[in-house]
Amino acid sequence: MTEPMASDFRTALGRVLTMAVTLMVCGAAAVAVIGGFSLIAATGDPAPGVAAPKTSVGVISVELAPGYTVTRRFIGQIEAAARTDLGFELGGRITEVLVEEGDVVASGTVLARQDISDLIPERAALRAELAALAADAELARLTLARSDALTERGFSSVAVQDEARLTLARAEAGMAAIRARIAGVDVRLEKSVLIAPYPAHIGARRADPGQTAAAGQTVLVLFDAAPARARVGLPPELAAGLAVGDIVTVALDGALMEATIRQIRPDLDRTTRSRSVVVNLPEGAEPVLGDTVALLLTQVVDEPGFWAPLSALREGVRGSWSVIAVEAKGDRTLPAAVEVLHSDGARVFLRGALPPGAQIVAKAPDRVAPGQAVLVQVE
Repeated sequence: MTEPMASDFRTALGRVLTMAVTLMVCGAAAVAVIGGFSLIAATGDPAPGVAAPKTSVGVISVELAPGYTVTRRFIGQIEAAARTDLGFELGGRITEVLVEEGDVVASGTVLARQDISDLIPERAALRAELAALAADAELARLTLARSDALTERGFSSVAVQDEARLTLARAEAGMAAIRARIAGVDVRLEKSVLIAPYPAHIGARRADPGQTAAAGQTVLVLFDAAPARARVGLPPELAAGLAVGDIVTVALDGALMEATIRQIRPDLDRTTRSRSVVVNLPEGAEPVLGDTVALLLTQVVDEPGFWAPLSALREGVRGSWSVIAVEAKGDRTLPAAVEVLHSDGARVFLRGALPPGAQIVAKAPDRVAPGQAVLVQVE
């Protein structure tokens, strides 16, 4: 066989083999298609899809209330029954300060003394002048007695008798003036001693021995030893609802106790525009002067609404709030707009267009969407 004839034979054989393989592949595909249709026909219609499970949510029922109560705290301060900034009425050098800060003293206790070295000789000189005038008065009295006797006998004139009488009057007037000056020195001696005006605790000590204090300068600060009180500023409308003798609740050092209203001032504080209320603390309370105290007042607010847990709130746009309600006849959810009137930390008092008995999602309302089917569980 020649070379050209062998080449043509190989080309024809390749074409035949390619066609045979193609026919085999097409046949296999046709068999697969026919088999698939047969299988589908044998199994019939496909099974319906399984529905997604419902989300379980806890709900509470809406119970309308005519209003709510709110406890308001008003901060005040512990103060002594009386406070006195004690000082000498007259200026002078201080010689003794007999107490220290924190001491407890009884009424009449000597607290401090002033230098009186210039008053002692002045008083002695006045006593000497008084003695001299007393002698003059005695002489005038004797002279007047003799003059009266001589006048009765006709041996003395009336003029001599009048002179003796006026001399005695002048001496007695001089004695009265000296006694007044001595009394003035005694007053200055008395004012040179600071005396506790009542049982007291010594506060600040602002002067020491050797210091020259001006008249009225504070030497010691005294706090009355009587039980301390609390002063609280209240809004005028709340203070008007209280009366002397009412029992109120105060919080001191984390403890609640009952106190009695002692006084209610009739005027307003110019700075805070509040009225001061003074309360007596119960026996056994030992507050620190200047410490803070809280007066607790319960106020009733007449605003209809309902209570809900804080976790039931859902925040909307622009500060709006809503809750997720459950349809009365069904198991689907829908949003309901509400207004927050009050919160006590764990609960909120809401106002909204929800009928009594309506159910709202109590926790995590963001887990469900409006219109979603839910499984209701009453909490």
